[in-house]
Amino acid sequence: MTTTNSRRTAARFAAIAAAAVLGGFSLGCGIIQNAVDTANTLSEFSDRLGKAATLTYTAEYKTDGGTVTLAQEPPNTAVINGDQKLIFTAEAMTICDAGECQQAPSAAAVSGTADANLLASVAGAGFLTPELALGLVAAAAIVPGSDVSTSEKEIGGVDSLCADVTGIKDPSGSDEEMVQEFSVCVTEDGVLASFSGATNTGEQASIEMVAFSDSVDAAAFEPPAGAKVVDVTAIQ
Repeated sequence: MTTTNSRRTAARFAAIAAAAVLGGFSLGCGIIQNAVDTANTLSEFSDRLGKAATLTYTAEYKTDGGTVTLAQEPPNTAVINGDQKLIFTAEAMTICDAGECQQAPSAAAVSGTADANLLASVAGAGFLTPELALGLVAAAAIVPGSDVSTSEKEIGGVDSLCADVTGIKDPSGSDEEMVQEFSVCVTEDGVLASFSGATNTGEQASIEMVAFSDSVDAAAFEPPAGAKVVDVTAIQ
């Protein structure tokens, strides 16, 4: 079980990434050209991460708070952390903890930052989905002054391409909390292999894939056996 501090840190990272996915930074005239080199460097990471939405796989990650499993078989996705579970299907979104589940129709499910906070409450510190990592990569690619270095690593038995991004600042000069540096590694097929990052307020979080399979147990998308499932209009 993750600690309150771990969940709070994870929620911050997830919320920041969600904001990047939904809107990114506000850009002034003339700064996009300055970011072209960074954008080109990060484009391959965006391309790889973009593939993840179509993949069927199970990945196990070591996080700051323990071990988390991500299972995906489009359109279904599940995040599992011990007796906690977050399930997305075409019909419903379900969140489970300690044998009790809330289930809401997908059309009524929360989105954006609230969705990211639910993910953080289950997965714990540092866990980001490929979609949220893609948001950070996309945001970094358009920020002038950011620096990128690349490398190749084997993570969880899979070859991965990695980027270390530093010097991220909001072009508007805002002092709002944001990720100012991060490292992200992605497999050839688009699976997020690792992520670590730090905000401008000193928060840090990380995940690293420790096992990977191109198959999925169908039970991953069902509430735990014996769990009490309550239908709700929206996840609380």
